[in-house]
Amino acid sequence: MKKEDEILRKCGTGNPFTVPEDYFDHFRESIMKQLPEKEKQAFTKPHITRWGRVKPWFYMTAVFAGMLLGVHVMLDLTSSDKPSAASASAKTEMFTDQDVDVLMDHSMMDDYSLYECLTEAE
Repeated sequence: MKKEDEILRKCGTGNPFTVPEDYFDHFRESIMKQLPEKEKQAFTKPHITRWGRVKPWFYMTAVFAGMLLGVHVMLDLTSSDKPSAASASAKTEMFTDQDVDVLMDHSMMDDYSLYECLTEAE
């Protein structure tokens, strides 16, 4: 604290910087005089080509096509390993009556819900 007091005593607390009188009153005008003149250009409407009009629609279509392709790849809907009706019936025959009884006990379905599921499946 003593050093700060000593520095303040030597230098003082006043503002050493001053601005000439009326400097900011004419500041804008003096700066504008120093700038070069720039010609004002008339606004012209840009020429839009056919591609410029179609491009956003083309890109949007490409995005949706890419999304659909991605969904098909992720869900593997395009594979040829889809079971046919004959192979589906063969798979259901692999269960024995005991397996079906255990599955029915664990499914917690009543008779009416089971009947609905079986009639909707056909």
